[in-house]
Amino acid sequence: MSAGKIIFRHLFTAFLFSLLFALSADTRQGFLAEESILQAAAKISAENFPDADDVLIDDYVLTTYEKDGRAQTWDDWASKILSEKGKQDNQLLTLYFNASYGSAEFVFVRIFKADGRRQELDLSRHCQEMIDRSQMGSNIYDPNNKLLQVSVPDLEPGDTMRVLTRRVISKPRVPDSYSDFQVLEHSSPILRYVYEVNAPEELPLRNIVIKDELPGTLTSFPARRSEGRIVYRWEAKDVPQFFREPAMPPSYTVTQRLLLSTIESWEDISRWYWQISLPHFEANSDIERKVQELVEGKPGSQERLRAIFRFVSQEIRYMGVTLETEAPGYEPHDVSITFANRHGVCRDKAALLCVMLRLAGFEAFPVLIHAGAKKDPEVPQPFFNHAIVAVLNEDQSYQLMDPTDENTKELLPAYLCNRSYLVARPEGERLRTSEIQPYTQNLCRIKTRGKVSEQGDLSASCQIIMEGINDNAYRGMLLRRSPQQRQEFFEAVLKGLFPGAKLLRFDILPPDLQDTELPLEFHLSFEAKELLHKNQRCAMLKTPRLGAGFGYVNFVLGDAGLEQRRFPFMTNLSCGVIEESRIEMPEKWNHALSLPVYDDIDEANLHWSRQLQFQAGTLRQDSEFSIRGVEFSPSEYLRLKQALRSIEANALKQAIFTEQESGAGTQAKSREASNLEEGAECLILS
Repeated sequence: MSAGKIIFRHLFTAFLFSLLFALSADTRQGFLAEESILQAAAKISAENFPDADDVLIDDYVLTTYEKDGRAQTWDDWASKILSEKGKQDNQLLTLYFNASYGSAEFVFVRIFKADGRRQELDLSRHCQEMIDRSQMGSNIYDPNNKLLQVSVPDLEPGDTMRVLTRRVISKPRVPDSYSDFQVLEHSSPILRYVYEVNAPEELPLRNIVIKDELPGTLTSFPARRSEGRIVYRWEAKDVPQFFREPAMPPSYTVTQRLLLSTIESWEDISRWYWQISLPHFEANSDIERKVQELVEGKPGSQERLRAIFRFVSQEIRYMGVTLETEAPGYEPHDVSITFANRHGVCRDKAALLCVMLRLAGFEAFPVLIHAGAKKDPEVPQPFFNHAIVAVLNEDQSYQLMDPTDENTKELLPAYLCNRSYLVARPEGERLRTSEIQPYTQNLCRIKTRGKVSEQGDLSASCQIIMEGINDNAYRGMLLRRSPQQRQEFFEAVLKGLFPGAKLLRFDILPPDLQDTELPLEFHLSFEAKELLHKNQRCAMLKTPRLGAGFGYVNFVLGDAGLEQRRFPFMTNLSCGVIEESRIEMPEKWNHALSLPVYDDIDEANLHWSRQLQFQAGTLRQDSEFSIRGVEFSPSEYLRLKQALRSIEANALKQAIFTEQESGAGTQAKSREASNLEEGAECLILS
């Protein structure tokens, strides 16, 4: 392109944006009628909204986009603050944006005090633009990833606030397209919410879907056409607030929402990402030599694949700076640069792995994946937050792999199961969902051998083998700790299980924790005092169980506190702990008076079982606790709560021993101690 044409294009773009700004100058006073806002606010109180911290009185959102995808969005909203929490939630207002694609601004912030005073916030004093520092936690730095914040220092309960913001998309992520979604149900009540889209006839909305609609709250108006434009309008009224629940999916995926896009299909986005990735796939001789070195002497395809994967995963550090120009945040660096620098972010590592696998004869493709809740498949939108790689199998399925995780031997970590992903291919590909890993791939296996002394003290050793997500999570945690901190970790877990326990020795295998080809194992030796509670006639043993302190499964149900739910309960992965222990009892107490019988629980998404046997002076325990699904629907959650109550009751049952030969002999009867007259006195021990 000639210099004259380049200058003309820049001048023409500047002219279009100056015209767009001039046309919007009259709208900088907003769209809502202030008198109507205050009249509505006067009728709002904590008495008629007892569960709300604030109430959204009115919200008018107007988006105007052009046929090349450039757009601007005005958002004029007003809320009444009802509580101290509502005040805290609204004292800091934030707009996120990426300067590579557009800009954002607060046009005005106004406060209407309860006594009638009107305050116009001085934005020159209270507004600040800064680079988003949170990205540094992921070793990524994009100087254009910014946030704009306004502090509202004098806000008080009883105040009404009105805010006007403007966002500009100067460069769409996918050229000549527009996509958006609006959440039309909040954790605050909504009195009125209007969303309008002004579109060119050359680029109409091709996909429009309303999800999780609340009947009677949303009106969709027929599209209006005038002078080459199409106006779409939706209006929500009297929308009740929703209440957040622990471990629920992101609210924007399960509450009333509107999704729209000018993109016809996911195949279009797939082709787009392939096209922006392909120019960066040129391998140099250094990369080619490295591939030959890695696959040499490895006849099996999986051996070759894993060797290349391990190199990119562990030898290319996860870090980088986003300085791309065509599609920042999506476009990878040249693979030769990533290879030479030995570092890159997810899309850089994915591109390098893809190229190296192709050199080794694999049909590999870059992949966009959403590391979060599954996407709504009905409306194609380019909103993904992670990049990985797919290899096409002979049966046309995909083998997914994530080279950014340096602490696992798994090609795809368990936390990326049940996620929406899109393979970038020149012919396009549909949206898919990653497979849920079976719980058997994410087990913690524990074997314990021990002996109880005449005094009731336990000395034991155990082997703990971590698989799948257990290996991944515990290996990563230990790599971040010093040897002293590792010892303190194991001591803390043991003391949590057995107060006063003493760790005698611990060994972690492999010695090199970064050797992910070897499984992660712990070997522990410890002592625990007074596990046997006794009187003159009988003794009750607190059956030692390490599975309550080790294993990822112990963390996934921590938020199951509610009795019932509206939204799904997410565990996000399946996992479990399988444990066996063999404990020698002292000779004095080597007759089992009663061994508890446990109620097995075998639901579709949960399994719990435990068996106790006493043979030849040894108490044998075998147990399993596994979460076999990644999501519990509200009805499944009710059964989960019932199961957890049953597990809690079963966990209270203990084995009781006597020094006298009972009618049962050395083989315990399968009945509760409460059914044995001889054991009645022993129950006092509990």
